[in-house]
Amino acid sequence: MPAWTVPFLEIDPPKRPEALTDLVPLLDRLIGAFGTRRLALLLDVKAGSVTNWAARRRNLSPESRQRIMDLHDVLTRALQVFQPRTAVDWLVGNEPFLDHARPIDVLVARGSAPLIEALKNIDSGGYP
Repeated sequence: MPAWTVPFLEIDPPKRPEALTDLVPLLDRLIGAFGTRRLALLLDVKAGSVTNWAARRRNLSPESRQRIMDLHDVLTRALQVFQPRTAVDWLVGNEPFLDHARPIDVLVARGSAPLIEALKNIDSGGYP
């Protein structure tokens, strides 16, 4: 695949930036995948919070927004690398690419970047 080059000076700002900043569609995808209660456990919030966010009855806090984006990014990538059961087991297991830490703990402490990097390494057949 050739290098990805983007002519930045020729790109206009998005006409509908809200389409990218609205996290309810990501939340809906996570709810569709896990259900409200299990997603609430993964996000460490009450199920009612997830329901209220999805129905737009409550606004997402900056921390909740970040959790949703990070979890969505990691799970989307993990499901490209692993089968669904293995992806969830990986999330709560220990990972050599993360110094044998649980990926979910690294996600909470450091965000999605270290997990995405670990998944890239796993997918490329790398060894820690």
